[in-house]
Amino acid sequence: MRPVGTRWLIEHFKPAPVVVSHFSGIGGKRTCETRTDGTVEEVFPRSYWPGDEPLDHVRFALRYEPLSLDLLHQVFRNLSDRDIEKYISAEPSGKYSRRIGFLYEFLCAREVSAAVTGNFIPVLDDSRYFVGPERLNHRWRVRDNLLGAAGFCPSVRKTPAVVKKLQVDHSGEIRRLARQAGPDLLARAINYLYAKETKASFDIERATIGGSKMQRFLRVLAEVGLTDGQNLLDEQRLVLLQNLIVDSRYANLAFRTDQNYIGRTLPNLQEQIHYVCPPPALIKTLMAGLRTFLLRSEGLPAPLRAAVVSFGFVYIHPFDDGNGRLHRLLLHETLARDGYTDAGMVLPLSAGMARDPVGYDKVIEGFSRTVLGRVQYEVDSKGCMTIGNVREAEGVWRYPDLTAHVEYILDLIATTVRDDLPSELDIIQRFDTAGRAIAEVVDLPSRRMQLMLKLLHQNQGKLSKTKLNQEFPELAEREIQAVEAAFRAAFQDAQRS
Repeated sequence: MRPVGTRWLIEHFKPAPVVVSHFSGIGGKRTCETRTDGTVEEVFPRSYWPGDEPLDHVRFALRYEPLSLDLLHQVFRNLSDRDIEKYISAEPSGKYSRRIGFLYEFLCAREVSAAVTGNFIPVLDDSRYFVGPERLNHRWRVRDNLLGAAGFCPSVRKTPAVVKKLQVDHSGEIRRLARQAGPDLLARAINYLYAKETKASFDIERATIGGSKMQRFLRVLAEVGLTDGQNLLDEQRLVLLQNLIVDSRYANLAFRTDQNYIGRTLPNLQEQIHYVCPPPALIKTLMAGLRTFLLRSEGLPAPLRAAVVSFGFVYIHPFDDGNGRLHRLLLHETLARDGYTDAGMVLPLSAGMARDPVGYDKVIEGFSRTVLGRVQYEVDSKGCMTIGNVREAEGVWRYPDLTAHVEYILDLIATTVRDDLPSELDIIQRFDTAGRAIAEVVDLPSRRMQLMLKLLHQNQGKLSKTKLNQEFPELAEREIQAVEAAFRAAFQDAQRS
């Protein structure tokens, strides 16, 4: 089978590793097969052969395959302005020649001489991609509907899985559950979810959480969706949030100025690198592009925007510490600011991530592996990293395909709304039922009642002799038996329902 399009470009230019999900070849009747790893292998008849020049295969890729701005960025750097000008002059009104000209200038920050004609056409096909509002580009007579800027321009494909999952109204179900719970129960549930989400966010990073650190993060969560959405990714605001949730000794005054990476030191004192963060010189333009995405994606589904903002942020990794917690906070912020959840309402999404670390790690590691395969780096004896091929590698951070990340967040929200949120509301109701029943046996002060419920919950409805002697020595045996029976009855009823 003769390679064509993306596969031809990869074999011809041998670019640094890129994420490619679709391969095409010429060699028989048209067929399309999806492999077990999710990649697509498509065969085209001989009549589809585009030609022998690189731009012929760029054109084929734009027409028949998913767009990879990262690959185009590398391919275009191997071509000259004259190559582009010559190709466009042969077909100045062509849809794909004009798209090629626009993308060349967009990705390479160069201007070529060209005079084009024809009706305005979209850069991206909105039946295949999620797109932003169209901005007329008179130079190329195209409607620029890309989701970002040259500094950071993510893409999200309209795969059947993503489109189907977006049709489910989880936002409506969240509000139905809230109405069903009532304002009093909902208020207490939200306070409980704040605490659970805070603990889970730290657990994901295997970070310890003390009283003051937890209170600071709780305060930040409680303000989700309550402030102006325009400054969500403002540097000063992010610095303030970072300062609130990390040890004061590691608080940043601005975006980082050092090369950062994620890894661990092995017993032989070698560094095992899990992810290489973009160099500090790229952070300003990357974050500016992420802010552009937030503006241009206005009106797109909130889970999509939340996924791109949160994962885009954590891959840019603009701070020395706290990026993971801020990444998960931005997930909540975007959902709330888009009205997907009510202001102040937090879904236990971090708890879902912590419960299924394999799923979370899988989506993170898919991107991390691409970065590690791309970046040439050295780490000195002090653990300081130097990247030797920034120019060749920068596209991996600037032009990510985040389709898999959007699907992951949609699955996470679905599980949370279907299972976790009703379960959390039910638990609080059962605690209320148990507390009222226990109060009929012994009228405990509020703080001691909460301790009693906590101990019973931790030990499956039984009070150990040690805890009884330590905390409730005044209770008689008949009271203890009645208290335990009341608690178990409340939670047995929950199991049956």
